[in-house]
Order: sequence, then C-alpha cells, then structure tokens
Amino acid sequence: MIIIFQILFLLFALFAITSVLKRRQTGVLGPKATLFWVLFWLSAVLVVMWPASTSKIAGYLGIGRGTDLVIYASVAVIFYLLFKLNIKLDSLNREVTKVVRREALNSTEEERKIL
Repeated sequence: MIIIFQILFLLFALFAITSVLKRRQTGVLGPKATLFWVLFWLSAVLVVMWPASTSKIAGYLGIGRGTDLVIYASVAVIFYLLFKLNIKLDSLNREVTKVVRREALNSTEEERKIL
C-alpha cells in the first residue's frame, strides 16, 4: 500500500529529475553530473517505494538495519561531494590569484609608461 509520503516523495523526485535534465539541456550540468543525479533520485525513489529492500541489502553487507545502511551511504556521498567541492574551490582560488597577479603587473607597467 502506498502511503501519502511515498506519493509526495515520488512527485518531488520526478520534479528533481526533470530539473536535472533541464539543467543538462542548458549546459549547466555535464554528462557525469547528470548521470549521478538521475541515478541518485532513482535510487531514492526505490528506497522510499520499497523500504524493506534496504534491510535486505544491509543484511548482505553485514549491517544491522536498512536505516543504518542509508545513513552510512548518505554520509559517504556527502563527504565525497564535499571533497570534490573543496578541490574545485582550491582550483578556482588559484585561477583567481593568477588573474589578479597578471592584472596587477599589467597595471604597474601601464603606470610606468605614463610616467
């Protein structure tokens, strides 16, 4: 029997997937990110529609409860995304530093020419 939460979550997940696909069409998301997010939302739908499936998978992996499996997997995904975000921020910081240095050097050369 489908409960109200499952219906609402299914609608939300469909909205999220269409949002991901629209962002792919506009070029905001690349193919890897699109695949990741579509698979993420489809997995979330499967877990919400069949919650007992997490207990079975957890049993195969030696984890006590399905809820624990979901929490462990969620924390792992969050840390992975934070790691990737940190790498991207460091890269952007280095690029901004290069641009600022180049502009500072160019402006001092122009000032010397004026004097």
